[in-house]
Amino acid sequence: MANKDTQRTSAESYRDDRKARLAQSAKKSQKKSEKSKAAAKIVKMVVAIVLAVVVAGGIVWKVLDDTAAIKKNTTVFSLGDDIRVSEVEFTYYYSQYLNNIYSYAQQYAMYGMDFGIDPTKSPDEQNYGTDADGKEMLLSDYLKNETISALQTYKILYAEAIKAGYKLTDDEQKSIDDQVEELRNTAAENKYSLNAYLKASYGKGINEKFLRKQLEMQNIVSRYQSDTSKKLTDSYSAADIKAVYDKDHSAYNAVDARTLSFSVETLTAKDGETSEQLAARQKAAAAKVKKEAEKALSTCTSEKAFLEQAKKKNSSTENYDAESATALNEAAKSTIISYVSEDAAKWAFDSARKAGDVKLFEVGSNGNVSSYVILYINKGSYAPMASNVRHILISFTDNASSSSEATDEQKKAAKASADKIYKEWQSGAKTEDSFAALAKEKSKDTGSAADGGLISGITSSANYVESFRNWATDSSRKVGDTGIVESEYGYHIMYYSGSDYAWKSAIRSAKAREDFEKQLNELEGSDEYKLNKKDKNIDKAVKDFLKTFKQRLAMSNSTAKKSSH
Repeated sequence: MANKDTQRTSAESYRDDRKARLAQSAKKSQKKSEKSKAAAKIVKMVVAIVLAVVVAGGIVWKVLDDTAAIKKNTTVFSLGDDIRVSEVEFTYYYSQYLNNIYSYAQQYAMYGMDFGIDPTKSPDEQNYGTDADGKEMLLSDYLKNETISALQTYKILYAEAIKAGYKLTDDEQKSIDDQVEELRNTAAENKYSLNAYLKASYGKGINEKFLRKQLEMQNIVSRYQSDTSKKLTDSYSAADIKAVYDKDHSAYNAVDARTLSFSVETLTAKDGETSEQLAARQKAAAAKVKKEAEKALSTCTSEKAFLEQAKKKNSSTENYDAESATALNEAAKSTIISYVSEDAAKWAFDSARKAGDVKLFEVGSNGNVSSYVILYINKGSYAPMASNVRHILISFTDNASSSSEATDEQKKAAKASADKIYKEWQSGAKTEDSFAALAKEKSKDTGSAADGGLISGITSSANYVESFRNWATDSSRKVGDTGIVESEYGYHIMYYSGSDYAWKSAIRSAKAREDFEKQLNELEGSDEYKLNKKDKNIDKAVKDFLKTFKQRLAMSNSTAKKSSH
């Protein structure tokens, strides 16, 4: 669990990545604030099929009762001749999508941020994004489409895994048993049997048997996808990878830079003011900010001077740290685009760029300037290095994803176990091969254990927990270095395998993702897995779900309103 994204299955990650790319052009037409757009990117990462029942710390909607009972035998869509998705299964996953997206909307609202979704309204009462034709789409339809798409991918991958002979391992079965028992205990604490608890939370038809089936499929699909991805990754030669890199170095290189932003206030019309008058005032406001930014730019003759200017501009901000606030280290081209603009990225990654280069960029769209940004280069385009490590995760609890809630006793026991395993390795051959063998046997990180605990391509900006990332990317690290690192997931027994250019692992991963996607597209387009939607049944399932959801939502809104007075 070193990587924070590992709480999703790999299959879900691929689906999300693919959907994000396909929807990119449509997303550009969405009328959202900048914060809302950022939130939309996040939701692509977090709104995935939730295969385990979420109870602790989250929102559990009691979405269905006996009056809106789902019929198990009603098919909402099928894949080929042998695979069917029932109404109960469709509605369960639809509810998970909805539960996730509303939970995040509520969390954002707590911090005064716009997620682009109003969690006090039903999804059929608000828009979210656009359809393939560029028309605004109801959130309920967006969720419906995502559920169908995700289940289609998931069912196909599961069928392919079964054909390939995949079965639950003993460790996977134990993990499922542990999760079910944990939920059974939660149900008991609330004076429910497990089946009654599941029914109350998710509706008729959701029981222990159903839950175990979903968890079984999750484990098998995740392992099948991981194995397939590894086979693809290992199939590319060094020459194949180098050829891709040589086509466009800037796509894989990085720059070290600093940014200082000067925001332009968005004005509103005064009483009696025409649109032309408002536009003139807005233009004048932008010109004033531009003049201020240009004056600051003239003083940025060195990094020290840049930092002084940043401190001066933000002198009223409490505890402002110019060093960290302005830094964009190991920034990819996409990062510069995101933080500044495409023009800025083109300039920053030009081969002529060198330390000390600085330039002012205008940020905005449709002729409206939102800010002016000074971009200062500390290091021009270069190929960053990435670390490769092996690790053995000893989690605080049986469920690594909930380790943050571990007791002191559990943490102490995990540390003792990590020390014991570490000493076991040290008393043997003390080789990388022997470490890999122990990782396969002992590690609780299901994403890397089968590969001997190997995690490749770790950069200083990679999305790994801080303590893990810092150990792996320490500049003093030498091949064969070992140690124990604590993270929110448990204790990691570490082995440093060396480093290489980051572009090598990045390109291998990208090619594997593309090839996997191609295989998936071919399967989806085959007669064997031909999609046959029963639109009336799908729409009825959504309608029945939303009917009761609205009742529950009204009760929740009423309670919230009363508590606020």
